Amino acid sequence: MPSLSNCEFVPYLSIKDAGKAVEFYSQMFSVDPHLLLNMPDGRVMHCEFRIGYARFFVSEELPEHGGTPSPQSLGATSVAIHLYVDDCDEMVEAMASRGSTVLMEPTDVFWGERFARVRDPFGHEWGITTQLREMTPDEIQTAAARMFAEMSE
Repeated sequence: MPSLSNCEFVPYLSIKDAGKAVEFYSQMFSVDPHLLLNMPDGRVMHCEFRIGYARFFVSEELPEHGGTPSPQSLGATSVAIHLYVDDCDEMVEAMASRGSTVLMEPTDVFWGERFARVRDPFGHEWGITTQLREMTPDEIQTAAARMFAEMSE
């Protein structure tokens, strides 16, 4: 089994009209791309954003090169990006003001966080979270059981 001690998960977002997405994410996260490579026709071949200790990649879907389809081409997405921020409400408001759709308003949830769901203008879904308090796995299990019990009443 390979060692995963230096493992890093990096989301790679496939986007239709990735140039606009690069502008959106640059404004949204107040950061310029760390690396931006364009195809000869101007489409984004690869873009890397670095935010704090995290990073994510963006590219045009490029079906002619075997690229991954974008959520817009699929009409859905099967992955959500979970983003921890200092102020969930502020981030959701900023994303909504830039054309994102709020799928779930910011809410205090049983696992000790303030949480919202947002779909960006390119079809990618984001869970926006602010940690309210640290909880152990046992505390979260107990809170979940309590919530499910209340739901069945």
